[in-house]
Amino acid sequence: MYVIVLPLARLALGAAALCGVAAAGFGGYWMAVGPDGVARLFEGTPIAEPAQATLDMPELLVNLRPDTPSRFMKIGVTLALALAPKDRGRVEQAMPHLVNAQQEFLRNIDQHDLRGSAGLLRLREELRRRFNLILGPDTVSDVLLRSLLTQ
Repeated sequence: MYVIVLPLARLALGAAALCGVAAAGFGGYWMAVGPDGVARLFEGTPIAEPAQATLDMPELLVNLRPDTPSRFMKIGVTLALALAPKDRGRVEQAMPHLVNAQQEFLRNIDQHDLRGSAGLLRLREELRRRFNLILGPDTVSDVLLRSLLTQ
């Protein structure tokens, strides 16, 4: 009986002490700032959504790895950008670097890497990661596949 009751009693006493300290802190805050200050503490702050712009990248025709049955892949990609439309010029200036990064990655994959929805998700996430390395963190919020054809 002591093995069960004493640890539970100590746990309940510790929880009661913690609640007492929290209530004293909240009461002191209430006394210092008043009811309006407490209401401001619990009201939500609006989160501004970044402007979404899209940018179509040119369609690419790339060779896949030579040891796969499919030899070519044609892919069209649209980038969903989390920046203001006025900053779009910076992304367009980096377009040769983005195309190069996309080609480097696509030339090292094979047909088995694209198998199923998980393969397409990995393709999109890896392209997004590579584009964000070039443009800055969280600039590209999503990579959308316009077309994908393997032959």
